[in-house]
Amino acid sequence: MGDDDILIQLLARRGEKLLSKIPFGANLYTQYYQQVVQKEITLAQITNNDVILNIGCGAVPFTAIYLALLTKAKVWAVDKDRKAIEQARCYCNKIGLREQIKFIIADGSKGIPLNFTVAIVALQAEPKELLLDNLLKATTQGGRLVFRKPSKKFKDHYDHLPKDYPFTGMVKQNMKTFDSSVLYVK
Repeated sequence: MGDDDILIQLLARRGEKLLSKIPFGANLYTQYYQQVVQKEITLAQITNNDVILNIGCGAVPFTAIYLALLTKAKVWAVDKDRKAIEQARCYCNKIGLREQIKFIIADGSKGIPLNFTVAIVALQAEPKELLLDNLLKATTQGGRLVFRKPSKKFKDHYDHLPKDYPFTGMVKQNMKTFDSSVLYVK
């Protein structure tokens, strides 16, 4: 990973941590993700009976928030950054999602500490191959895993999924940094 890649990821993390303290600003920042998450919900056929992991939730856990609001399922927001988890928890408490979204500090590439039926993996979460391996081992038969794939313009800025794992479904996304979400089913 080059210096530009590290700078982009650092700026994104710091920006989210700052926005987590300003709910109005965070709300504006995250609104365009609602359509992304809705497409992923449809792709993975997520219902209110699922237990969802959001790996790499960040300080403004917009994917976890939209998963909770749109599906009414129980959501576990996971990040290895302790400060991001603390800020995400505080943010969700402010917006009234304390009961529906729970938080855990963990590195999904080193193990998955929870039972779940669906996982949504953030674009910046890495290493993708270890995450995919661990999620496949941890979920039960029929478990669904959604990963965001970087767009061609940003392909050198983010870790890639291994090519030897065929995905079972895909949805196009209209985002600058990622242009599709792919589904793996165990």
